[in-house]
Amino acid sequence: MTGPEMAEPEMPHMAPRRRKNQTEETRLKLVAAGAAVFARQGLAGARIADIAKEAGVAMGTLYTHYPDKDALFAEVMRAGQAMVLSGLAASRQVDGGREAVDRAAMDGVVTFAETYGALFRLLLSRGATDNPLQREVVDAIVALRVEELEQGLKDGWARADLDLESAARCEVGAVFHLLDWWLDDPAKMDRDMLIDHLSAFRRFGVEGRAAP
Repeated sequence: MTGPEMAEPEMPHMAPRRRKNQTEETRLKLVAAGAAVFARQGLAGARIADIAKEAGVAMGTLYTHYPDKDALFAEVMRAGQAMVLSGLAASRQVDGGREAVDRAAMDGVVTFAETYGALFRLLLSRGATDNPLQREVVDAIVALRVEELEQGLKDGWARADLDLESAARCEVGAVFHLLDWWLDDPAKMDRDMLIDHLSAFRRFGVEGRAAP
């Protein structure tokens, strides 16, 4: 006797794994949507309904994952900070000396800004902010650069006449503002030229020997 072909039964361990994957996909959508809405409207101006619409989910789905927009904002900032710091740390492993390391770092930052423009601007902010999470991101990036410059003093490639923290903060601010300007209209400057400019500033603004 023949009949309709039966679907293969789902193994017991498959359903939880599928649900876990779907949950993770939804969270990623919400983080991306939150970054876009927070960047446009700020934390105070952002509405849960706008974020849910941006993510293409129901408001109830958003509340299933995050109790309120502050919790989602914190998740957005943590995710962005981890991505930026891991990229900068990875650039240190590039072979070819300081020039190659600096170019890899700036190439990574430009790629991140291109891919996650709203998140990039949210992390570093277009202006002054009282939000401690945004200050925390900048402080973490500065601390990573200070650590690198401290090693540079030992190895002889970092300028000894600069205060390392203030130099790192100047560098982070300059990189952000140039990329913020460029993202408004990438036709303003060729991508490779942009990376060259950023690398040169990084190399000769805080690296190299001070003029006699």
